[in-house]
Amino acid sequence: MKNSATAGAGVALGADAAAIQSASGSESAGSSAKNLYWGDLHNHGQVGYAKGSLERAYDIARSGLDFFCFTGHSQWHDMPRMPQDKHLKWVRGFEVMRNNWDKVKRLANEHHEPGSFVPFVGYEWHSSSYGDVCIIFPGDQAELAYINGIKGFQKFARDRGAILIPHHPGYLEGWRGQNWSVLDTAVSPVVEIFSEHGNAESDRGPHRYIRHSMGGRFTQNTLQWLWAQGVKVGVVASTDDHLGYPGAYGEGLVAVHAESLTRQSILEAINARRTYGVSADRIELDFRLNGHWMGEAIGATTARSIRVKVKGKDVVDRVEVLRNNRVIHRSHPIDRRVGPSSWDKPIFCRIEFGWGPWGDLNMVRICDWKFKVTVGDGSIISATACFQSGPFDEQRRNRLATVDDKCCEVTSYTSRLKAYEERATNSIILEIQGSAQTKLAIAMTEPAKMAITKSLGQLAESSDVKFTGPFTSESVLLPRITFAENYRCEFEFTDQHSTKKTDWYYVRVVQANGSLAWSSPIWVEGGA
Repeated sequence: MKNSATAGAGVALGADAAAIQSASGSESAGSSAKNLYWGDLHNHGQVGYAKGSLERAYDIARSGLDFFCFTGHSQWHDMPRMPQDKHLKWVRGFEVMRNNWDKVKRLANEHHEPGSFVPFVGYEWHSSSYGDVCIIFPGDQAELAYINGIKGFQKFARDRGAILIPHHPGYLEGWRGQNWSVLDTAVSPVVEIFSEHGNAESDRGPHRYIRHSMGGRFTQNTLQWLWAQGVKVGVVASTDDHLGYPGAYGEGLVAVHAESLTRQSILEAINARRTYGVSADRIELDFRLNGHWMGEAIGATTARSIRVKVKGKDVVDRVEVLRNNRVIHRSHPIDRRVGPSSWDKPIFCRIEFGWGPWGDLNMVRICDWKFKVTVGDGSIISATACFQSGPFDEQRRNRLATVDDKCCEVTSYTSRLKAYEERATNSIILEIQGSAQTKLAIAMTEPAKMAITKSLGQLAESSDVKFTGPFTSESVLLPRITFAENYRCEFEFTDQHSTKKTDWYYVRVVQANGSLAWSSPIWVEGGA
C-alpha cells in the first residue's frame, strides 16, 4: 500500500498525503487477511473545467496512490442558466471533456500496472434534481454516454458492470444534493462521506459545507439519516480536487480492504462495502462484528462481539463505536500515559513547513523548499508525505525521495495562494524506531541555508519552531512526537442487544489534529 515509504525502498514520492511502501499490499492495522489500499476516485483537471493536465495528474497519482480515477466533468442535463452567463464555464468544460475522451481512456490504460498502480476510467455526471455521481468502469472499455435521467444512467452502469458513486450528498435535494428516493444500492454500494465539499456524516459534525454555491448541509441528505431509513450503503471519501492534484491532503481519501491491487479486486471490495473514508491523515482502521467485515449484513443475533484496531498518524483523541447513530463505546488513546518503555515501540515525528506572510500584507508568493532529514542513533521505518493541492503549478512537484533507514530528502513548495482551508503548509511524517537520545537533523538549502537538530527526547517534551528569515518569512514546525500508546488503539467488547429492526454499527476515529476516519457500517438483521 502506498501509504508510507518504507525505509530502504529508495523511491520518489509526489502525492498529497501519501507515500509509497516498497511491498504494495501490506496488511492493515488489524493484521487482516486482506490488504489495505488507498485511492482517490473523484478528481478533476483541465479536461473539464478545472486546472492541471492529465499527464501531471498521473505523475502525482502514481507516486502516492494505489488506485485512482480521473473523473472529468462531462454533463449537466438540467443545468440552470446563471447570472452573467456563468453557466458557459460548465458548457465549455463539457466540450473539452468530449474532445479529450479518447485521451482520458488511453492514459488510464497506459498507466495500468496491476500490483503497483491501478487507474480506472470514469467521469462525473451532474444533476440538480438527482444529485451528482461519478461512474467508475471495471475495465479498459468505457463509453462517454449522455443520459438525462438517473434511472437510465443506473441501467447504463449496471449493464457495463460499472458503479455509480454519489458525492457531496448533503446538499438540499434539487441543489445537486442526492435524491435518496432513486438511490439504487445495487449499482451504488457506497456514498462519498467526505471531500473538499465537507463532511456528510451528519449536519452537526465538523467540516461544514461552506465553499460552494449549493448552501449548507441538509439533515435528510446526510449518511446518518439515510442509514436510519434502513438503506444499506457503505462510505468512501475522495478529494473532488479541482487543481488537478490526486490525493490532495485534507480533501479526503478512500481506503479499501481488498485481496490484491487489481481493478477486479478493488471493485469487488467497493461492491462489498469493505471500504472507509479519511479526511486527511491515513488512519488505518479494521472493524469487525462477530468476525464479519465492515460493509457486511449478518443474520439476527443478540450477542455482537465487536473488535476494533486503529493505527493513526498522530495522537488519536477518540475511537467511537456507534449503534444506530449513537455512541455505545468510546476509547481515548490521548489519555494514556507514556513512560520509559514507550521508546520500545516506533514513534511518529511530523515536520511541517510553510506559513509566511499572511494575506493582508499582499505579499503573495510561492516558497520553494529543499531539505534533507537524517536520523542518528535510530532508524526510519516509514515516511509519509502530506502534500496539499495549492497553489496550482503545472511544473512544480512535491517529492519525498531517496528514503532509507537513515535519511530522506524533501522537495516541495508552499503558498497562501489557493491553499486549501487557508493552510499554507505541507508536512511529512516519519515513523522512527529510536530512543530519547536519537537525533533528528534537518539540513536545508531552500528557502534558506540552515540546520536544525533536535533529539527525540526534546521533541517528546516540547515542539520547536524555526524561521527561515526575518519577520514574514516562512517557518518550520517540529510538533511533539507521538508515542504508540497515543496513536494505536485496540479493543474488543460484546454488545448484548435485541431488536425486531435492523441495527447498524460503524466506527468513527478522531485524531487530536482534526483528522477523521469513518468505517462503512455492519448491519445486524432484526428478529433476535
